[in-house]
Amino acid sequence: MNDLSLLPTYPDEELASLSQAALMALMACDEDRVPRNVIDECARRGDTMLEFLNTLVEDSSDWEYEPSGEWWLKLHAVMILGLIPGESAGLLLVKYMRRMSREDDDLQGWLSGYWPALFLNKPESVLSALRALSEELTINWYMRIQAIDTCVAAARQQGSDKLEASLEWLAGIVTDEDEDWDLRLCSGNTLLNFPRIQYRPLLEDMAAQQGAFDAHFCQNDVELVYAAMQDQPDWDRFSKPWEFYTPEAITARQQRWAEEKAKYEEIERNEEIDEDYNFMSNKFPDEMFPFDEPYIRPEPKVGRNDPCPCGSGKKYKKCCLAKK
Repeated sequence: MNDLSLLPTYPDEELASLSQAALMALMACDEDRVPRNVIDECARRGDTMLEFLNTLVEDSSDWEYEPSGEWWLKLHAVMILGLIPGESAGLLLVKYMRRMSREDDDLQGWLSGYWPALFLNKPESVLSALRALSEELTINWYMRIQAIDTCVAAARQQGSDKLEASLEWLAGIVTDEDEDWDLRLCSGNTLLNFPRIQYRPLLEDMAAQQGAFDAHFCQNDVELVYAAMQDQPDWDRFSKPWEFYTPEAITARQQRWAEEKAKYEEIERNEEIDEDYNFMSNKFPDEMFPFDEPYIRPEPKVGRNDPCPCGSGKKYKKCCLAKK
Protein backbone atom coordinates (compact mmCIF):
# COMPACT_ATOMS: atom_id res chain seq x y z
CA MET A 1 0.00 0.00 0.00
CA ASN A 2 1.66 3.20 -1.19
CA ASP A 3 -1.42 5.37 -1.71
CA LEU A 4 -2.08 7.50 1.39
CA SER A 5 -5.62 8.13 0.14
CA LEU A 6 -6.46 4.49 0.90
CA LEU A 7 -5.87 4.92 4.63
CA PRO A 8 -8.90 5.41 6.91
CA THR A 9 -9.66 9.02 7.83
CA TYR A 10 -12.29 10.52 10.14
CA PRO A 11 -13.33 14.15 10.62
CA ASP A 12 -12.80 15.38 14.19
CA GLU A 13 -16.48 16.29 14.43
CA GLU A 14 -17.51 12.73 13.62
CA LEU A 15 -15.17 11.28 16.23
CA ALA A 16 -16.44 13.70 18.88
CA SER A 17 -19.98 12.41 18.31
CA LEU A 18 -19.05 8.74 18.87
CA SER A 19 -19.47 6.90 22.15
CA GLN A 20 -16.48 5.35 23.93
CA ALA A 21 -17.63 1.90 22.84
CA ALA A 22 -17.91 3.05 19.22
CA LEU A 23 -14.38 4.44 19.31
CA MET A 24 -13.09 1.13 20.66
CA ALA A 25 -14.88 -0.76 17.88
CA LEU A 26 -13.44 1.60 15.28
CA MET A 27 -9.88 1.03 16.52
CA ALA A 28 -10.35 -2.74 16.54
CA CYS A 29 -11.62 -2.58 12.96
CA ASP A 30 -8.74 -0.43 11.67
CA GLU A 31 -6.08 -2.48 13.49
CA ASP A 32 -2.64 -0.86 12.94
CA ARG A 33 -4.06 1.70 10.47
CA VAL A 34 -5.82 3.85 13.09
CA PRO A 35 -5.21 7.56 12.38
CA ARG A 36 -3.75 9.79 15.08
CA ASN A 37 -6.87 11.91 15.64
CA VAL A 38 -8.75 8.82 16.85
CA ILE A 39 -6.13 8.30 19.58
CA ASP A 40 -6.25 12.00 20.47
CA GLU A 41 -10.05 11.93 20.76
CA CYS A 42 -9.87 8.97 23.15
CA ALA A 43 -7.20 10.70 25.24
CA ARG A 44 -9.21 13.95 25.29
CA ARG A 45 -11.99 12.14 27.14
CA GLY A 46 -9.64 11.46 30.04
CA ASP A 47 -11.09 9.61 33.01
CA THR A 48 -14.29 8.74 31.14
CA MET A 49 -12.19 6.55 28.85
CA LEU A 50 -10.37 4.75 31.65
CA GLU A 51 -13.29 2.45 32.45
CA PHE A 52 -13.20 1.01 28.93
CA LEU A 53 -9.42 0.69 28.92
CA ASN A 54 -9.53 -1.06 32.29
CA THR A 55 -12.04 -3.56 30.90
CA LEU A 56 -9.53 -4.49 28.21
CA VAL A 57 -6.72 -5.23 30.63
CA GLU A 58 -9.00 -7.32 32.85
CA ASP A 59 -10.28 -9.37 29.93
CA SER A 60 -9.71 -13.05 30.74
CA SER A 61 -9.04 -14.13 27.13
CA ASP A 62 -5.62 -15.16 25.87
CA TRP A 63 -4.20 -11.96 24.38
CA GLU A 64 -1.79 -13.61 21.96
CA TYR A 65 -4.49 -15.69 20.27
CA GLU A 66 -7.18 -13.01 20.06
CA PRO A 67 -8.53 -11.77 16.73
CA SER A 68 -6.08 -9.34 15.18
CA GLY A 69 -8.22 -6.26 15.82
CA GLU A 70 -8.63 -7.05 19.51
CA TRP A 71 -4.88 -7.56 19.80
CA TRP A 72 -4.10 -4.17 18.27
CA LEU A 73 -6.64 -2.58 20.58
CA LYS A 74 -4.37 -3.38 23.54
CA LEU A 75 -1.51 -1.46 21.94
CA HIS A 76 -3.80 1.52 21.22
CA ALA A 77 -4.97 1.45 24.84
CA VAL A 78 -1.40 1.85 26.07
CA MET A 79 -0.79 4.70 23.63
CA ILE A 80 -3.95 6.46 24.81
CA LEU A 81 -3.02 6.05 28.47
CA GLY A 82 0.36 7.59 27.71
CA LEU A 83 -1.40 10.77 26.58
CA ILE A 84 -3.73 11.00 29.60
CA PRO A 85 -2.05 12.73 32.55
CA GLY A 86 -2.70 11.83 36.17
CA GLU A 87 -2.39 9.02 38.67
CA SER A 88 -5.31 6.89 37.48
CA ALA A 89 -3.98 6.62 33.93
CA GLY A 90 -0.47 5.91 35.25
CA LEU A 91 -1.57 3.12 37.56
CA LEU A 92 -3.57 1.59 34.72
CA LEU A 93 -0.42 1.66 32.57
CA VAL A 94 1.40 -0.29 35.30
CA LYS A 95 -1.49 -2.75 35.28
CA TYR A 96 -1.06 -3.21 31.52
CA MET A 97 2.67 -3.84 31.98
CA ARG A 98 1.99 -6.52 34.57
CA ARG A 99 -0.61 -8.30 32.42
CA MET A 100 1.52 -7.98 29.30
CA SER A 101 4.49 -9.60 31.02
CA ARG A 102 2.40 -12.75 31.51
CA GLU A 103 0.48 -12.75 28.26
CA ASP A 104 2.15 -11.46 25.14
CA ASP A 105 5.76 -11.24 23.98
CA ASP A 106 4.69 -9.46 20.78
CA LEU A 107 3.15 -6.49 22.57
CA GLN A 108 6.20 -6.20 24.80
CA GLY A 109 8.36 -6.01 21.70
CA TRP A 110 6.23 -3.36 19.98
CA LEU A 111 6.34 -1.10 23.05
CA SER A 112 9.92 -1.76 24.11
CA GLY A 113 11.82 1.46 24.78
CA TYR A 114 8.72 3.67 24.71
CA TRP A 115 7.66 3.30 28.35
CA PRO A 116 9.65 6.30 29.68
CA ALA A 117 7.82 8.54 27.19
CA LEU A 118 4.47 6.97 28.10
CA PHE A 119 5.00 7.77 31.79
CA LEU A 120 6.46 11.23 31.26
CA ASN A 121 3.29 13.08 32.32
CA LYS A 122 2.50 10.87 35.33
CA PRO A 123 2.89 11.99 38.99
CA GLU A 124 5.51 10.68 41.40
CA SER A 125 2.88 8.55 43.16
CA VAL A 126 2.74 6.33 40.09
CA LEU A 127 6.49 5.77 40.14
CA SER A 128 6.35 3.90 43.44
CA ALA A 129 3.99 1.37 41.83
CA LEU A 130 6.29 1.17 38.81
CA ARG A 131 9.34 0.57 41.01
CA ALA A 132 7.45 -2.15 42.89
CA LEU A 133 6.73 -3.86 39.58
CA SER A 134 10.39 -3.64 38.57
CA GLU A 135 11.37 -5.48 41.78
CA GLU A 136 8.64 -8.13 41.49
CA LEU A 137 10.29 -11.48 40.79
CA THR A 138 7.17 -12.99 39.20
CA ILE A 139 7.42 -10.45 36.36
CA ASN A 140 9.62 -11.50 33.45
CA TRP A 141 13.01 -9.81 33.24
CA TYR A 142 12.21 -8.13 29.90
CA MET A 143 9.30 -6.15 31.33
CA ARG A 144 11.16 -5.50 34.56
CA ILE A 145 13.99 -3.75 32.70
CA GLN A 146 11.40 -1.59 30.92
CA ALA A 147 10.06 -0.57 34.33
CA ILE A 148 13.57 0.02 35.70
CA ASP A 149 14.51 2.25 32.78
CA THR A 150 11.26 4.20 33.21
CA CYS A 151 12.03 4.78 36.90
CA VAL A 152 15.52 6.07 36.06
CA ALA A 153 14.12 8.28 33.28
CA ALA A 154 11.58 9.78 35.69
CA ALA A 155 14.29 10.42 38.28
CA ARG A 156 16.35 12.19 35.64
CA GLN A 157 13.42 14.57 35.04
CA GLN A 158 13.23 15.33 38.78
CA GLY A 159 16.79 16.62 39.13
CA SER A 160 20.34 15.47 39.78
CA ASP A 161 19.80 14.29 43.37
CA LYS A 162 16.94 12.00 42.33
CA LEU A 163 18.95 10.71 39.39
CA GLU A 164 22.01 9.85 41.49
CA ALA A 165 19.83 8.02 44.03
CA SER A 166 18.20 6.10 41.18
CA LEU A 167 21.59 5.14 39.70
CA GLU A 168 22.69 3.84 43.10
CA TRP A 169 19.55 1.68 43.19
CA LEU A 170 20.33 0.49 39.65
CA ALA A 171 23.90 -0.45 40.63
CA GLY A 172 22.46 -2.53 43.46
CA ILE A 173 20.48 -4.56 40.91
CA VAL A 174 23.59 -5.07 38.78
CA THR A 175 25.57 -6.42 41.75
CA ASP A 176 22.81 -8.69 43.07
CA GLU A 177 23.95 -12.22 42.19
CA ASP A 178 20.53 -13.62 43.09
CA GLU A 179 18.97 -11.58 40.29
CA ASP A 180 18.29 -12.80 36.75
CA TRP A 181 21.49 -12.56 34.70
CA ASP A 182 19.75 -10.97 31.70
CA LEU A 183 18.20 -8.35 33.98
CA ARG A 184 21.61 -7.59 35.48
CA LEU A 185 23.17 -7.22 32.03
CA CYS A 186 20.45 -4.88 30.80
CA SER A 187 20.65 -2.88 34.03
CA GLY A 188 24.41 -2.67 33.55
CA ASN A 189 23.85 -1.37 30.04
CA THR A 190 21.58 1.36 31.41
CA LEU A 191 24.14 2.22 34.09
CA LEU A 192 26.76 2.49 31.35
CA ASN A 193 24.63 5.18 29.70
CA PHE A 194 25.16 7.31 32.82
CA PRO A 195 28.92 7.07 33.37
CA ARG A 196 29.85 7.74 36.99
CA ILE A 197 33.36 7.13 38.28
CA GLN A 198 32.20 5.04 41.25
CA TYR A 199 30.49 2.48 38.98
CA ARG A 200 33.32 1.96 36.50
CA PRO A 201 34.91 -1.03 38.32
CA LEU A 202 31.48 -2.70 38.50
CA LEU A 203 30.89 -2.21 34.76
CA GLU A 204 34.37 -3.44 33.86
CA ASP A 205 33.74 -6.55 35.94
CA MET A 206 30.40 -7.11 34.17
CA ALA A 207 32.08 -6.67 30.77
CA ALA A 208 34.67 -9.30 31.68
CA GLN A 209 31.97 -11.82 32.64
CA GLN A 210 30.21 -11.68 29.27
CA GLY A 211 30.85 -13.96 26.30
CA ALA A 212 32.44 -12.60 23.15
CA PHE A 213 29.49 -13.34 20.86
CA ASP A 214 26.50 -12.34 22.99
CA ALA A 215 27.85 -9.43 25.02
CA HIS A 216 25.63 -6.49 25.88
CA PHE A 217 28.77 -4.40 26.29
CA CYS A 218 32.51 -5.06 26.33
CA GLN A 219 35.58 -3.47 27.86
CA ASN A 220 36.05 -1.24 24.83
CA ASP A 221 32.50 0.08 25.25
CA VAL A 222 33.26 0.97 28.86
CA GLU A 223 36.43 2.81 27.84
CA LEU A 224 34.67 4.79 25.11
CA VAL A 225 31.78 5.81 27.36
CA TYR A 226 34.04 6.94 30.18
CA ALA A 227 36.21 8.86 27.74
CA ALA A 228 33.14 10.82 26.60
CA MET A 229 31.54 11.12 30.08
CA GLN A 230 28.12 12.03 28.67
CA ASP A 231 24.68 10.80 29.74
CA GLN A 232 23.14 9.09 26.72
CA PRO A 233 20.14 6.95 27.72
CA ASP A 234 18.76 4.68 25.02
CA TRP A 235 15.18 5.83 25.63
CA ASP A 236 15.96 9.28 24.22
CA ARG A 237 15.63 7.61 20.79
CA PHE A 238 12.08 6.51 21.64
CA SER A 239 10.65 9.82 22.78
CA LYS A 240 7.78 9.93 20.24
CA PRO A 241 5.67 6.74 20.49
CA TRP A 242 2.76 8.36 18.68
CA GLU A 243 4.66 8.59 15.41
CA PHE A 244 3.23 5.08 15.03
CA TYR A 245 0.03 6.79 13.83
CA THR A 246 1.45 9.01 11.11
CA PRO A 247 0.30 8.16 7.57
CA GLU A 248 3.92 7.60 6.53
CA ALA A 249 4.53 5.07 9.33
CA ILE A 250 1.27 3.26 8.62
CA THR A 251 2.02 3.04 4.89
CA ALA A 252 5.56 1.79 5.50
CA ARG A 253 4.21 -1.01 7.73
CA GLN A 254 1.73 -2.16 5.12
CA GLN A 255 4.44 -2.22 2.47
CA ARG A 256 6.88 -4.11 4.70
CA TRP A 257 4.31 -6.72 5.67
CA ALA A 258 3.21 -7.22 2.07
CA GLU A 259 6.84 -7.92 1.14
CA GLU A 260 7.30 -10.29 4.10
CA LYS A 261 4.11 -12.15 3.18
CA ALA A 262 5.27 -12.55 -0.42
CA LYS A 263 8.65 -13.90 0.75
CA TYR A 264 7.00 -16.33 3.14
CA GLU A 265 4.64 -17.63 0.47
CA GLU A 266 7.59 -18.11 -1.87
CA ILE A 267 9.43 -20.09 0.82
CA GLU A 268 6.37 -22.29 1.33
CA ARG A 269 6.07 -22.94 -2.40
CA ASN A 270 9.75 -23.89 -2.60
CA GLU A 271 9.42 -26.21 0.41
CA GLU A 272 6.53 -28.01 -1.27
CA ILE A 273 8.52 -28.34 -4.49
CA ASP A 274 11.52 -29.69 -2.55
CA GLU A 275 9.33 -32.26 -0.78
CA ASP A 276 7.91 -33.49 -4.07
CA TYR A 277 11.37 -33.63 -5.64
CA ASN A 278 12.92 -35.51 -2.73
CA PHE A 279 10.11 -38.00 -2.72
CA MET A 280 10.48 -38.77 -6.44
CA SER A 281 14.28 -38.81 -6.47
CA ASN A 282 14.84 -41.15 -3.51
CA LYS A 283 14.83 -44.73 -4.77
CA PHE A 284 13.43 -46.91 -2.01
CA PRO A 285 13.00 -50.67 -2.47
CA ASP A 286 9.39 -51.58 -3.18
CA GLU A 287 9.08 -53.58 0.03
CA MET A 288 10.20 -50.58 2.09
CA PHE A 289 8.17 -47.90 0.34
CA PRO A 290 5.68 -49.17 -2.24
CA PHE A 291 5.03 -46.42 -4.81
CA ASP A 292 1.33 -47.18 -5.07
CA GLU A 293 0.80 -45.77 -1.56
CA PRO A 294 0.14 -42.04 -1.22
CA TYR A 295 2.86 -39.82 0.20
CA ILE A 296 2.23 -38.81 3.82
CA ARG A 297 4.05 -35.93 5.49
CA PRO A 298 6.29 -37.10 8.34
CA GLU A 299 4.58 -34.47 10.50
CA PRO A 300 1.54 -32.21 10.01
CA LYS A 301 2.09 -28.93 8.19
CA VAL A 302 2.02 -26.07 10.66
CA GLY A 303 0.49 -22.73 9.69
CA ARG A 304 2.38 -19.52 10.39
CA ASN A 305 -0.14 -18.41 13.03
CA ASP A 306 -0.76 -21.86 14.54
CA PRO A 307 0.53 -22.76 18.01
CA CYS A 308 4.14 -23.95 17.70
CA PRO A 309 4.38 -27.79 17.80
CA CYS A 310 7.32 -27.54 20.23
CA GLY A 311 4.83 -26.75 22.99
CA SER A 312 6.18 -23.31 23.89
CA GLY A 313 2.71 -21.76 23.72
CA LYS A 314 3.86 -19.15 21.20
CA LYS A 315 2.77 -18.86 17.59
CA TYR A 316 4.85 -20.89 15.11
CA LYS A 317 6.06 -17.67 13.39
CA LYS A 318 7.40 -16.34 16.73
CA CYS A 319 9.10 -19.57 17.77
CA CYS A 320 10.54 -22.43 15.69
CA LEU A 321 9.78 -20.82 12.31
CA ALA A 322 11.85 -17.80 13.35
CA LYS A 323 14.68 -20.11 14.43
CA LYS A 324 14.60 -21.82 11.03
